Amino acid sequence: MKTRASSSGYRGVLIDENGIRHGSIFEGRFEESRSEYSDYIFTPTFFNAHTHLGDAIGKDPPFLDLKTLVAPGGYKFKLLTLNSPEDLRKAVIHEIEIAKSSGTLFFLDFREGGIEGLKVTKGIEGVITLGRPNSLEESEKINCNGFGMSSVRDHDLEFLFELRKIAKKRGLIFAIHTGEADCEDVEKALELEPDFLVHMNSCPELIKPFIEEEIPIVSCIRSNAFFGLLNPKAYTILSEYENWLLGTDNAMLFNPSMLDEMKFASLILRKDFEIFKAGIRGSKLFNQRNGYVVFHRRRNLKNSKNLVSSLVRRATAEDIECVLF
Repeated sequence: MKTRASSSGYRGVLIDENGIRHGSIFEGRFEESRSEYSDYIFTPTFFNAHTHLGDAIGKDPPFLDLKTLVAPGGYKFKLLTLNSPEDLRKAVIHEIEIAKSSGTLFFLDFREGGIEGLKVTKGIEGVITLGRPNSLEESEKINCNGFGMSSVRDHDLEFLFELRKIAKKRGLIFAIHTGEADCEDVEKALELEPDFLVHMNSCPELIKPFIEEEIPIVSCIRSNAFFGLLNPKAYTILSEYENWLLGTDNAMLFNPSMLDEMKFASLILRKDFEIFKAGIRGSKLFNQRNGYVVFHRRRNLKNSKNLVSSLVRRATAEDIECVLF
């Protein structure tokens, strides 16, 4: 797989949120054609809407419950404190290389550790960093794209509401986890009026107010499966929502490739086009310029009778001719 700033030209089929169109890509731009081509499939580059990339320093931990593995003070945070920001950064870069080889170019990363923790992803292309300040004083100084907080149960509520005010004042993103293990943290999360939230898998009956407020919601379906928290009813509701996105969550559990996340999601939800759109729409929602992933049809995509489903269910990095940006 090659990553290029431009190309000498490909003719094929573009699949994006508007459906399927025939045409060609030249110098990074798609031009529609009345002629039908079949050798290549083009898609927008993929957007991973929720990661904890620093966790990649400890891949494949034991099967533990949610609280024991990733809650503050648990297995994950003990592991992070045992490694330097430099070692965490090396692990992050390695994981991003894996994801980029399969067409995922952007990552909305929740970066723990206050100002010091920002060293892990600083300047890495494609990473949109949401820091986690340890105090209001630190929140005024922290230099990142916004704040990415864990559940309201993990923080002092007054601190969260003040942090939300600071985010609005500074024009920063404010995001929070909610409705992952249960629904006890959902009401306060809604009161915070987040710019987006992660999970809501446990609370399908409480999703509607967030949709009415047009707050984007990110599902991390493989992560939910790892912790025994799968809920197809919630994903079915979210799949009809125009601001639904997909993320891969903790890098210690899974690599941050959206191709892999979409494959698994298809088995659970069985709505391939909605899953595909959830894997690309983050670029538009978070103002990132899309590139194109160019897939060749000579391997896994050969003989496909449904190109969208084949992309979601079986495409791999070996099918990618190049990534254009």
